[in-house]
Order: sequence, then structure tokens, then C-alpha cells
Amino acid sequence: MLQELGKSTIKQEIIVRWLTMSQLLESVLSSYSTLTSIAREKGTIHTLPSIDVSAVATIASLFVPWKHVIERVQASNTPSLHLVVISSQDEAADKAAKDLVFFKIRARQLLKEMFTLHDLHWMAATLNPRARLLKLAIDAERTHAYHLVRAEVAKIMEIQLADNNPSVQSPVTSSPPPSPHKKFKSYTAQFDDDTFGESNKNITISKRAQRKFEKYLQMKLTKCTLSKDNSDNPLLFWKEQEQLLPNMSKLAKKNSIPASSATVERSFSSAGVIISHVREEPASTHLQSMTSY
Repeated sequence: MLQELGKSTIKQEIIVRWLTMSQLLESVLSSYSTLTSIAREKGTIHTLPSIDVSAVATIASLFVPWKHVIERVQASNTPSLHLVVISSQDEAADKAAKDLVFFKIRARQLLKEMFTLHDLHWMAATLNPRARLLKLAIDAERTHAYHLVRAEVAKIMEIQLADNNPSVQSPVTSSPPPSPHKKFKSYTAQFDDDTFGESNKNITISKRAQRKFEKYLQMKLTKCTLSKDNSDNPLLFWKEQEQLLPNMSKLAKKNSIPASSATVERSFSSAGVIISHVREEPASTHLQSMTSY
């Protein structure tokens, strides 16, 4: 009846699907008035359970941010790892829905118990140009995240330096080194640290990485394409910065990945259903498709 009237039908909750509770409540809100009218016309209004629509709407509002986050984090065509750390609190909404304070506090406690932030999450958030200052993080978290990014950039610089200046030559092309001339050696040379040159090089690379990172933090986004685009895809920004910040751009691309494998798992699940259906009907026309999987 609801479909004939062009109205949404009542959705069913599935315990293993996070969004189904939100979809159930939304479907109840959108179709309850229509169901009431139909039941009144048929004289079966007594069979329809009485529902406090305002209470259902209040509970449904609790799931709105969860629904938005889950849909965005589970997106497969755009990176979402950089969004895991970012969080905000709508104080106006908290004050408006006083009856839900207990549930919101409990939800935050469950989030802290169920999820653990790893270094990869912090690096991805730092390399998100719109959230690079990590204003919602505490000082210790911000310092740790910045250190991780600088260290990774320094590693990329070291690899590039080793590739550009190979210390070992091919034995086919190398010629025997000339006999060294005897040079005067200071009596204090035996006390010199052999790793001084190596440590000095590491310090130089570390300083270069720090300067590049500070330049990134001080950049203004007004002239970037990202500021004109509503998309939160950091790859748009790093594509423009490949010349100015090539090493950080490489690191950002490495971390621009989906935060969840849910979409991939659903794709494999759908493929399994298709294959099972084909195997149940092993006709000659299906043999070719079966061997192609």
C-alpha cells in the first residue's frame, strides 16, 4: 500500500549492519502519518501501535552524525583515513536534546573502548591540509603526530640521497682505486668518532625535513583548488604541491587510502553470491563465465 502511494516502506533492522537502526527510525517517521490515515480509513486504527513521534525523532537525531561518519569513512572511491582522528562536538545540539545526554556520554565511552588510533591515523590527519593544525587534539597528541610526519619525510629524503649517490659501484665498470698518498695523521685521530660524518648528515636531513614541514604548516589555502572545492579529498591539494613539497606529497599519497575495508568486503560478498548462483546452474552457457572468475 505504501509503495502504491509512493511512500517509503518500513525498513528492517539488521544487527550486523550499523546503519539499519537509523534507517528503521527514519522510515517510521516518514511513513507513520500515512499508515495512520490508511488504518483509519480501513477501520483498523486500533491495530496500529501508538508511537511518540517526537521521541522517535529525538532518537533518530542521535544517529545522524553516526550515519554521516559511517557513510563517509566507508567510501571506496575517495580517501578517508585522514578523517578518522577529526572530531567535533555540537554544543547547541547537546543542550537542545537533554534527554539524550546519557546516551551521548555512553556512546563516547564506547568509542574510546572499541577504537584505537594508530600512528597511521595521526599522520593522515596531519597531512590533511584543512586539519593540519590538529586544533582538537591535546598538545602531546599534536607533538607526536608532527614528529611522525617529520620522521617519515626524513626517511624519504635519505632514500633519495642514497639513490642519487650510490656508494658502491658495479665491479664491471669500476677501475682499481689509485694508491693513496701517505698523509700526516694527527695523534688525536684515534680518538675521533667514526660516525660523526654520518650523524652530521642525518642532522642535516632532519633539519631539511623540519623546514619543509614548517612551510607546510604556514601555507595559506586561499590560492589552492582545495579552498574552492567542497570536497575533503586531500589529494587535490597535494597534486598542486608536487613541485614545492615533493617528499611530503609522496607521503600524503601513500596515506590517502580508505579507512575501512567494508566496501571491499561487500564487493567480495556480492561476487560470492554471483558465483554461487552460477554454480547452482552449471549449464553449458555458464561454463565459460565460471572459468573466467
